[in-house]
Amino acid sequence: MSKSTSAVNADRRKLAREAQLREAAAAKRRRTLIQIAVVGTVAVVVIGIVTTAVIIGSRQRSQTTPSANATVTVGTRQVPFAIDGSAVRVGPADAKAKVDLWVDYSCPHCQEFEATNSEALNSLIAGGDVSVSYHNIQVDTDYALEAGSAAACVATHDPNAWVGFNATLYANHSETTDGWTSSQFKDFAAQQGVNAEAQTCISSGRYTGWITSNTADAAKNDVSGTPTMFLNGVKSETLSGQALVAKVNELAGR
Repeated sequence: MSKSTSAVNADRRKLAREAQLREAAAAKRRRTLIQIAVVGTVAVVVIGIVTTAVIIGSRQRSQTTPSANATVTVGTRQVPFAIDGSAVRVGPADAKAKVDLWVDYSCPHCQEFEATNSEALNSLIAGGDVSVSYHNIQVDTDYALEAGSAAACVATHDPNAWVGFNATLYANHSETTDGWTSSQFKDFAAQQGVNAEAQTCISSGRYTGWITSNTADAAKNDVSGTPTMFLNGVKSETLSGQALVAKVNELAGR
């Protein structure tokens, strides 16, 4: 028995409605896919921009080298002060006796060497014809990296404070300070009376790349540990105390 005209029309309307619903669903899926694609593209662009910025920032940091050329007071004497290559030099470039020290602020042996010899070294510098060049590198903990950068900031922006700040960085090292951030080093520098410009530099960790670069170059200079000493360009055993004073005085012709 055939369907009535009204029943046939009803079926046609049902089929048309189902087709409309399928088309609407398909259109919705297409819109969703397009939105996902757009969001994904934007995300990739953003990630690309951020990644590029990080890479550029890293390169800029790694290429930032401190600079200093000043006169500072050591004891009662005014002496030249400069950054030469990988070192902070205290004393004249043409000194008769040149001491080069490759050191690490987080190295216990360097800490001991500094405590034992800093006063004697400063006295030798103040006596004339002696220079001491400090090559700060990182062999042990990250304290060396951040402290080295902080010291470079002080050398650049507040050179007269460097000698004292150098000594306090060694005295300040401990398991607790091993985890210090640039911000904490900045606060520490403020407590030591370092000027505002140097503090700003310290808080940015500006010269950590320089310390890393110096560390990579250490092996090229026959440095395998810290402290390592050179006297007038010749690698020496690490002299200390009276033996160090006597040898430097001999080289200086005193």
